[in-house]
Amino acid sequence: RPVQRKDFNWDMTLNYALNKNKILYLFPDAPKFYLGSSQNVRTSTPVIVAGGSFGDLYGKKWQRVNGEFLIDANGAPVATAAIENVGNYNPKYTAGFGNNFTYKHWSLGFLIDGKFKGVVTSGSAAQFAYGGTSAITTKFREAGSLVLPGVLADNSKNTTAISAEKFWQTVAQGDYSWAEFFTYDATNIRVREVSLGYDFPHVPSFLKMARLSLVARNLLFLYRGSSILDIPGIGKRKMDFDPEATFGNSNFQGIEYYNLPTTRSIGLNLKLSF
Repeated sequence: RPVQRKDFNWDMTLNYALNKNKILYLFPDAPKFYLGSSQNVRTSTPVIVAGGSFGDLYGKKWQRVNGEFLIDANGAPVATAAIENVGNYNPKYTAGFGNNFTYKHWSLGFLIDGKFKGVVTSGSAAQFAYGGTSAITTKFREAGSLVLPGVLADNSKNTTAISAEKFWQTVAQGDYSWAEFFTYDATNIRVREVSLGYDFPHVPSFLKMARLSLVARNLLFLYRGSSILDIPGIGKRKMDFDPEATFGNSNFQGIEYYNLPTTRSIGLNLKLSF
């Protein structure tokens, strides 16, 4: 309580949580366990592997050779032969910062919270890219083509141009897209709640207290993360969805797929104490 006066008080709260985990071993006959419905990975899926962490997401990535992107003879990206770890859907830490101010019969409160690090894969973004309906796919359409920096299988530099359509339909193959291109840093900071209340000083004798409050929840984002892959010539993309609106339940988390947008709510709350 930073301030305490006769007619004015200021209360402050700060919450912080940290999550670390490591998978020590699995049953010898099952060195890899899929938390999704099957091993047929749709963009990405959570997988348990000894030495990893619970919540690791696996999917196809853009293959590298000595740190450079691998390009095929037609100028298109080459995927990794097997699915690989693209991040963990659990935030490294969470924090919440709340304040409540009271002046005579009035009270004003707000809560800002954030989830930091962790990743989320967007199947919706993959589908939009495949269909050419997302804004990012318009880049290089007018130019007709782009030359991706990278090397061929013989280690020579790539000089072959590729159209924007060919590029996006290579990495975004409908339901089965390359996870690395559509996985985002799930860091987000938001105004979780704002409330303005008034305690009525005069109430009927059968009441101890009556408070009317205007309450707004999930009001706005202060920050959202970007895609984990900086695509040459295209760059990173800002996450344009709520990472809390992920597909699935229980342990199958970290994938967003045609989810309905989360909502902002604004309403009145009447609290009566007898």
